[in-house]
Amino acid sequence: MPNERENILNTLTHRINSFADGYRQNIAIIGEPCIGKTSLIKNLLMSESIKKDSLAYLYLEIKMEPFEFCAQRFIKSVLSLLLKPDSTQDTVFAIENLARKFPRTAQLCIRVLQDIEKNKAEEAFSFMMDIPSALFEETRKRCVLILDEFHNIDNFALKNPFGILAKKIMIQKDTMYLFLSSRHTLAQRLLGEKLSLLFGNFEKIFLVPFDADASRAFLKDNTRAVSLPQAHLDFIASLAGNRPFYMRLICDEIERAVLARKLPGDDYNRLIEHACAETMFKKRGLINQHFAGLLSRISDEKLLSKSITVLLALSCENKKQQDIARSSRLQPRDASKILNRMIETDVITRNGVLYRFKDTLFHFWLHSVYLKKLASFSMDEEIEETEFRKDISDKLRAFVEEFEKECSLRIMELFRLFKNDVIQLNGKKHKFVSFSEVKKIEESSDKGTDILACGESQRWLCTIRNNRVTENDVSEIINKAKAEKRSSRINKGIIIAFSGINENAYLMAKEAKFWTWNIGELNVLMELYGKPHITR
Repeated sequence: MPNERENILNTLTHRINSFADGYRQNIAIIGEPCIGKTSLIKNLLMSESIKKDSLAYLYLEIKMEPFEFCAQRFIKSVLSLLLKPDSTQDTVFAIENLARKFPRTAQLCIRVLQDIEKNKAEEAFSFMMDIPSALFEETRKRCVLILDEFHNIDNFALKNPFGILAKKIMIQKDTMYLFLSSRHTLAQRLLGEKLSLLFGNFEKIFLVPFDADASRAFLKDNTRAVSLPQAHLDFIASLAGNRPFYMRLICDEIERAVLARKLPGDDYNRLIEHACAETMFKKRGLINQHFAGLLSRISDEKLLSKSITVLLALSCENKKQQDIARSSRLQPRDASKILNRMIETDVITRNGVLYRFKDTLFHFWLHSVYLKKLASFSMDEEIEETEFRKDISDKLRAFVEEFEKECSLRIMELFRLFKNDVIQLNGKKHKFVSFSEVKKIEESSDKGTDILACGESQRWLCTIRNNRVTENDVSEIINKAKAEKRSSRINKGIIIAFSGINENAYLMAKEAKFWTWNIGELNVLMELYGKPHITR
């Protein structure tokens, strides 16, 4: 497991074990879809490090479904926790068995089902949320209640579900609430507005995609039947946006192809083409089905809704609002409303004047699978699949060509693409001016490289550092910039810290008015300007 995930797992273990000793800290884990939130919780519950004898663990995924289905699944999970699994097939019979040892819990389960029958959904939800407290009364085990995709509670036909939930959280001190959500914006708003509590507040943990090293390790662990070169590992990670769900599915297909002797284990390009076709292009492919379902929800099941039209325009590298509106043949006002809605639902994000997809693989699938199938005149799916494989092949070839270049050369090429666009990076907007000349002023060394970018009225000094940047490094960079400023009239200094920067060094750079970019922020720019990610 990557170090960052290990740190989060250690934090969760500490919080749960502290809860067993009477100290409660509710937690919300927020991360984009397919990033590994549920897997993290499964690893947590399987861990030998958490206290299990003194705690009861209840897990419930909140799906897009009528409330009554959710309530019935919750009761089933309670029955499975307290009774033998094979004795919970008939709910009524199981509740009767439950009543012999746990009468209060059984009574609440019955009340929930009765209120649902009487169309009293609010009352049913309230009593359902009382069950963890009853569990503690009757088992003397504090309850860890895990609600996966908790934001979906808002979709139930209930008047004020979060108001009810907030009251339960405040008074039920023997229930620890562990919420998961893949809707970053909505989850933040719900936690900030409806679940901002005097007692029982939530600690927020943000789960991000794997970094390059973690992705390589993950891919190697999941492709034991083949030894993929680093460039090919990084291509899969980059295509998948470093999301473990996608990477595992692609790895599974590579393993199947090798073990079934469909393809030789050293034909790396064809293995990747095959795996991508199986998962993304074919109707039964799990990634294809996942994205088709997402698109159906976005479009309200309309084949060519305005929302899909806007997303297709964005997938064709129309990144500015006016270009998106023109390409989708919509009025700017209508395009703006759709773009704002897509931002609100975390499908896309905005960096200044430019828009991009949050999920890079969804971007690729829209353009290379969905759009191509819409535009195809062929009745032969094999022809379409051949075209898709060519797209993968071209993308892989371009990635490997870029991978083999020195990082400083790739950054110089990026600077030459700036077009006076206003882009938001790391929470701040900057104007990325057009440069007429970009050159190295110091050759690459173990420490890094210095680049000078010159435009009509701007001269930027960019310092690239391979190792973690310290205070001494920043002091050296600032002094060098001052010397250059006298001879070259430098307007802006930038530090690109591939291995990160310590806090004091960052504050020094900020005080000297330097921009500091990590590899993630650099790759946002690479993506906005249509270049493959840098993985080092």
